[in-house]
Amino acid sequence: MIDLPLSIHIIFSFLAAIGFAIFNCAPVVSLIPTGIIGTFGWVFYVLLNRAGLDVMTSNFLAASLVAICGELLARVMKKPSTVFVIPGVIPLIPGLGLYNTMFYLVQNNFNSAIATGTTTIFVGGSISLGVLVVSSIFRTYSILKYVKINHKP
Repeated sequence: MIDLPLSIHIIFSFLAAIGFAIFNCAPVVSLIPTGIIGTFGWVFYVLLNRAGLDVMTSNFLAASLVAICGELLARVMKKPSTVFVIPGVIPLIPGLGLYNTMFYLVQNNFNSAIATGTTTIFVGGSISLGVLVVSSIFRTYSILKYVKINHKP
């Protein structure tokens, strides 16, 4: 899958992010930016993976990039950050790992199911952690800025 041409990755990650945004009733004005953010995250993941980084680190960094872009765009477009971040990370979700885990369980191949399932859970955790870290930093900055502006000595 990673060996496909980059143009294929760009097209399908864009469509996946937009499709999920439509499914979640995102505002029409946010669809193209959401697709672009999803594409940035997925292409960054593919490039990191091709450069030799492990799957967890690649997903963490790609999810962090999506969260940074989503948080910045949310402030520019005056929309909630979840409108951009959640559909943006959808291309990163390890669907094949989930499928293979269930496939191995059905075949009673428990060793492969445990190995694949564990990796899939860690990948999901790294995606969540990437979004969490960036969102926490942005929220902390916003709170500190608010306190500084509204604090009168």
